[in-house]
Amino acid sequence: MKKVLPILLSGSLLAVAANSNGQAKISQDSLMRYYNRLAKGSDAEKDLLSDKMYALTKSKKETDWLTAAQYFYRLKKNNVGDSIQAAAEKKFPAGIIVRNKSVDTIYNENDPAKKEALYKAWVKKFPEGKLNDDRIIYDYARNSVGTAYAIADNLPKALEYANSIVSPFWKGQGWVGTAERIAKNGHTAEAKVLLKKAIDNAWEFKTTRKNEEGARFAAIGYPGYLSSYAQLLYNDKEYDSALVYLKRAEQAETPVRPQVNEMYAKVLMAKGEYSEVFARMSEITAQGKLNSNNKDLLAAAYAKVRNDNKLESYIDSLKSGLNKKMQEEFAKQIIQEPAPGFTLKDVDGNTVSLSDYKGKTIVLDFWATWCGPCKASFPAMKKAMEKYKNDPNVKFLFVHTWEKEADAPANAKKFITSNNYPFEVLMDLKDPATGVNKVVDIYKVQGIPTKFVIDGKGNIRFRFTGFSGGDDAAVAEVSAMITLANQQ
Repeated sequence: MKKVLPILLSGSLLAVAANSNGQAKISQDSLMRYYNRLAKGSDAEKDLLSDKMYALTKSKKETDWLTAAQYFYRLKKNNVGDSIQAAAEKKFPAGIIVRNKSVDTIYNENDPAKKEALYKAWVKKFPEGKLNDDRIIYDYARNSVGTAYAIADNLPKALEYANSIVSPFWKGQGWVGTAERIAKNGHTAEAKVLLKKAIDNAWEFKTTRKNEEGARFAAIGYPGYLSSYAQLLYNDKEYDSALVYLKRAEQAETPVRPQVNEMYAKVLMAKGEYSEVFARMSEITAQGKLNSNNKDLLAAAYAKVRNDNKLESYIDSLKSGLNKKMQEEFAKQIIQEPAPGFTLKDVDGNTVSLSDYKGKTIVLDFWATWCGPCKASFPAMKKAMEKYKNDPNVKFLFVHTWEKEADAPANAKKFITSNNYPFEVLMDLKDPATGVNKVVDIYKVQGIPTKFVIDGKGNIRFRFTGFSGGDDAAVAEVSAMITLANQQ
């Protein structure tokens, strides 16, 4: 049995195990905690961490090189991290980096048989479990093969690969993806089996397995899985059974996601319960989540419940309280932090500074062309801009960041112009010296889309991330924050 000794390193007490020669060996977890503390420390501590990371590049272990790269990214020395990754790729030609890059050949192939052959060759070259316990990358690859077979309507192969996923927390995600594709090809019974397994798996992670690795990710899809299962039951006209699963989805989260309410309304409509449909769709409308897909449900229920031609007036009356509700909600979230200044080029090469808009209320929207939720929010942002088009004291700036394309400005401009968005797009490109996107970094953005509302005095008053869907709700959110920022 190894003897555990305490050791003090720069004020940090670490657990140390004595090896067979009596020498102290710091446990990996303690070492990572030590590195993390240095990364958050003073300039001197960060310099010490940098020295230790350079020392790791003399190791014969690729994992040490990857650790070094990771912490250089933490230190905002992205170019150093990139160079270490590139050097490690050459030094370890059969290692983790090469394995992770090589898997792209599988993803890029569309033919299922060729994709499967590439997958088998890749696994032969990089056997699972040999380099590290990184099962999820093999699950992603297996799922890619299975998805191709599902699209090609090869049911046995699709099911084989769906059931080969080994990461417990990702099984539900894989099963649901396959279920959705095979259901489109008419294999409802098999899709139901996969969805039911996904529901049971997610429920376990919400309850008895919630302390396991990845439990939160595994459980988060639970309401959506229930809704998808209810959709299949609805398609088979099993309305009462569908309601059982929708009730579970309704009880799983607050507020209830719009797609669950929509599915509920479809089932109730089929059962002829028009008043209940009317109530549910009215609630969705009042939340600002009415769209072209679900408006027909409201219209059908309205025609059954109210014998008049005033649907549009009714919709307007429901939405009338949305702005007030949003103002009350966001009044509780207001902050006051100085907005960091910046100067960037727009997509046409013109220089733009935040200070150019001194005295104005600014909506700052961080996005990227590869970001699905960012692009999904843009129709609503266009509506918000239109609402303030005659207000010279409100300015919208869209900052493209975390680029992945070689010519990001051209790609961003193409996307904006092809969709007729009247946005002023600024390019937060990587700094050549550090490899860091400076503006997204100084604003401490953790994910995109993230929006900031800056008041006329140069203070950040609101910060919000993500897009929940619903153009009316999104416009009301932005409008409420602008109104509150202008009152300060």
